[in-house]
Amino acid sequence: MDDVDVLAIGGGPAGFVAAQVVSMLGGKVRLVEKERVGGICPNWGCIPMCFMDHCAEVIRTVKKAGNYGINTGEARIDYAKLMSEKDKVVQGVVAGMDARLQATGVPVVIGSAKLASPNQVEITLDNGKTETVRAEKIIIATGSTARRYDIPGAYSPGVLTTKELLGLDDLPKSLAIIGRSVTALELATVWGHLGSEVSLIARRPQLLPNEDEEIGAFLQKTLEEEGVHVYAGVDIEGIDDSEGGKAVLISDGGGKKKVAAQFVVFALGQQPLVEGLGLENAGVAATAEGIKTNERLETSVKGIYATGDVTGEMMLASVAMVQGRIAGQNAMGDNAAIDYRLVPRSVRTIPQVATVGITEGEAKARGLDIKVGRVPLATNPKSTIIGEGEGFIKIIIEAASGGILGVHIVGPQASELIHEAVILMKMGGTVRDIIATIHGHPCLIETMQRAAMSMMGT
Repeated sequence: MDDVDVLAIGGGPAGFVAAQVVSMLGGKVRLVEKERVGGICPNWGCIPMCFMDHCAEVIRTVKKAGNYGINTGEARIDYAKLMSEKDKVVQGVVAGMDARLQATGVPVVIGSAKLASPNQVEITLDNGKTETVRAEKIIIATGSTARRYDIPGAYSPGVLTTKELLGLDDLPKSLAIIGRSVTALELATVWGHLGSEVSLIARRPQLLPNEDEEIGAFLQKTLEEEGVHVYAGVDIEGIDDSEGGKAVLISDGGGKKKVAAQFVVFALGQQPLVEGLGLENAGVAATAEGIKTNERLETSVKGIYATGDVTGEMMLASVAMVQGRIAGQNAMGDNAAIDYRLVPRSVRTIPQVATVGITEGEAKARGLDIKVGRVPLATNPKSTIIGEGEGFIKIIIEAASGGILGVHIVGPQASELIHEAVILMKMGGTVRDIIATIHGHPCLIETMQRAAMSMMGT
């Protein structure tokens, strides 16, 4: 293989964007991908999960249609057809990514890459042949892998991650989902609405621990009302075989219990993929928590950058794409920096959750003088029209200035609505700006204005 200006290792959102940026800036670049271009997000993560979330919402809408005098009959799910359509969406997105790489002149090599020195990468191709490429700059974007607890039975047959669950041909009769993460709650929501009997098992009592405590409690109540069995704050001792599938052995103050299910799914979040990269050959500093970088996404070795999940920073495709852009620019001589302060976070449960900024608990822990405005969606005319009154909008502001510290939305279309808050906070807006902005009527986002107005006098 020819020498290059920049070699990008990993074709997920971060490496995909980084390689394109380098090429568009005139650099000679090559992208090495071990499995499929796109990485986790389009193949086994946010794209197929967003499709599945949408299907769950459609099922719920059909079931509620009778409330409007629209009689559709009982919803019947053709799981094979559903999964086939999911695969078509995935294939379309990945094909689009391939096309964009071709359009920007980025050659893709399918194989495994390992650093041999700060400027050399050894690539093992699919056919087993090994070649070495010299690169002036290297961008590591190897992503992450699903975490599992180190307990008996964690890797036994019938114990899955999201990737394997999305690949099943038949609808599972029952699932035991281990975790309290975004993914865990989304899986419980989707497969619960599809008709699987779902149990959610978590070692700590609070679901969604990184979000406002009120949100986790709200979602737990909602899941339980939808028929999900929630076991939060329990010890998880192991996973055994049982008749018809698996059994998760849990214990709490009341003793031991076995939670039976056809499949067990680990949904604990992701672990940065740093093993086997030859980082030690180049002197790149890393831990199990990821490759350490500065704000320019440069590692401990000049000219080697890390971007995306492998850094351990906010493992979101949206963040990875921005990181990829910055790493690509800097590899070509720019001096761009990453800013993690205003990243929108979403959970596609029913109802959806979307947040930006800090929580009320974080603000109090920092000793900030705050005011909180909170309005339930049930008071919003549009939510009444669409029959989606569950949820609320909560705004946290700095008391003296009115500066917005955090916004938390629970309700329909939350993952879209949150961007009003993101842009406003990015521009340094205040609660007064929300009040002064004319919002369409009737619209769900009017509730943001009402939450702001509840703090009139600030």
